[in-house]
Amino acid sequence: MVENKWEMARQDYMLAKQLQGLSRRTLDDYENYTGRFLSYLQDNKLGFTTSSIRAYLASLDVGQVTLGIRIKVLRTFCRWLYAEGYLESDPMAAIPNPRVPQRIPQLLSDDEIKRLIQAARKKPRDLAILLVLLDSGIRASECCSLALNDTDLDNKSLFIRNGKGGKNRYVFLSDMTIRSLRRWLALRPDSFDNAVFLSQKTQERLTRNSLSQIIKRLGSRAGVRVHPHLLRKVFATRWILNGRDSHSLMLILGHTTTRMAEVYVSLVGSDVSALHQQYSPVARIGRGW
Repeated sequence: MVENKWEMARQDYMLAKQLQGLSRRTLDDYENYTGRFLSYLQDNKLGFTTSSIRAYLASLDVGQVTLGIRIKVLRTFCRWLYAEGYLESDPMAAIPNPRVPQRIPQLLSDDEIKRLIQAARKKPRDLAILLVLLDSGIRASECCSLALNDTDLDNKSLFIRNGKGGKNRYVFLSDMTIRSLRRWLALRPDSFDNAVFLSQKTQERLTRNSLSQIIKRLGSRAGVRVHPHLLRKVFATRWILNGRDSHSLMLILGHTTTRMAEVYVSLVGSDVSALHQQYSPVARIGRGW
């Protein structure tokens, strides 16, 4: 049976993670995955060993990508337990990361982007959301968190506060996106909430789930399979296709290392950069609109 000390250790671990300034979503993942692991040990009357961890991982009915995430969380947890003296050795040291096949990121063609824009044109808010996501590569959570004083339309920029890892940064927008934002802000209803994008029902800040539903509805009307993170991938891929460097992409996307940006570099290849004259999908589509 799992000793109470492991649950106490887990609570201490979660406090340490909270002090690192991680996002609420990341903290929830750590809380969820470590809790499930300890519950597995307790239910099966197992000790905290490498063999037990292997048995737990083998019991998970998940894909390789999800399995990799679970392993990453447990690896971080065990390293912390070892460093803090809860464990005499690191039981995750002998467990490798799963092989995850590299896949070419799903892209949207110019025609699909045009259809999405056309589907959103009758709703200024939805059009502004779509273009901001496509044009800047920001995360859905960052889009929902945008406040009115984070917009500088004259300088064509947005200030992203407390992105992943608590990092702040600026992102920049094309003329078409700026026009759509001006139109939406002119029509935006008054609200006590200073969010740029409001729910039509509550007049409060959009949630990530609400934003995701907006994008999926646009995709349904346009006949395009799309979700907010795909728009981020489209931005990143086209940036690389245009011959831009991975370091600048890292800064724009709000990553702390170039690892993810270099994934895009390796996947898109080196012989297709001439296909795009501009990195921004909105700037390219915006001609003639």
